[in-house]
Amino acid sequence: MANFKRGSAFSSGEVNASADAIWAILRDWPAVMKWAAKGPDAPAPLTDTTLKEGSRVDVLPCTRVCHFAPDSGFPPTFEETLIHADPEARRIYYNVEGVAAGGMRNYLATTIVEDLGANRARITCESRFDVPEDGDPDFVKGFLEKVYSMSVIQGMERVAQQEQAAVAAS
Repeated sequence: MANFKRGSAFSSGEVNASADAIWAILRDWPAVMKWAAKGPDAPAPLTDTTLKEGSRVDVLPCTRVCHFAPDSGFPPTFEETLIHADPEARRIYYNVEGVAAGGMRNYLATTIVEDLGANRARITCESRFDVPEDGDPDFVKGFLEKVYSMSVIQGMERVAQQEQAAVAAS
């Protein structure tokens, strides 16, 4: 039987957007491309996300398929399944099936959106994962924390602000 190392990742940040706006963006499960970091500094070479056949955003579990650039070191695709969403507490739980970046497996994560008052929110991302005995959990942790910071926290803030500006301009 193979041995595994355990790892965890964490990132939290305050954003200039309402908790309701961030929650709506987070719950639009297949719309990752709207807020994911892009360009040469992006932590993941994500090229597209789609809903898995038979999945619906309003019915849990709901699975999105993440597609990655060829020759990027990432698997061509992996699936993230939203397994719980609590709109009152503004918390989701999701997992990744199979093996992902850095040999990561058994990934289970939560994202929380907290209301901090007038157009302020805190987004917190936490996860636990395993890597094979010869893997590097610190590499995976660094990768995940960069995704959480650049894509989830900063990306969702950017989209919420763009949507708010569009409403104000109309």
